[in-house]
Amino acid sequence: METIEQDTDGLTEIEIEIPVVSGERKMVPALIHQSCPGLAVTMIPFGVFQVTHINTGRKLCRLYQRTSSALLAMSQWALIAHMKGKSWAALSQSGAADLLNETADEEVPFDDCTSTSQGVTRKMTVSEWFQHLRMPLFDEFPWEETDPFELAISNLEKIEVPA
Repeated sequence: METIEQDTDGLTEIEIEIPVVSGERKMVPALIHQSCPGLAVTMIPFGVFQVTHINTGRKLCRLYQRTSSALLAMSQWALIAHMKGKSWAALSQSGAADLLNETADEEVPFDDCTSTSQGVTRKMTVSEWFQHLRMPLFDEFPWEETDPFELAISNLEKIEVPA
């Protein structure tokens, strides 16, 4: 990994290696944050953004039209690992699956992810949130919604990073 530039919000531009369709590996630009080692936002394919697990080079969820939406998802993934005292940098592919299984029935540790059934609204479980993130739908309209960047940074600031 080569560091390119650090931002005032704790974001750093780097390059990471990911697998491509041909089976080879390719270096791509990525955004990381000090509070969620092991995760990055990448633009693969061109024009859309995703959360990538750096160790495996694999995407964790659907594609986003905006970088800030992918940053918000990355912050949520980081908070789920943090609630169990884990880091994505230390997780393999099977470790990531174990983390999701271990937390499946717990409420998500962040706001704005709710489920309503029979008139009752509650926080989603990690399992429900994960299913929602895996849906291959574009549900963003960048010109109509508020930008989730500040919420993403706020989530990342909740994670204590060792000095």
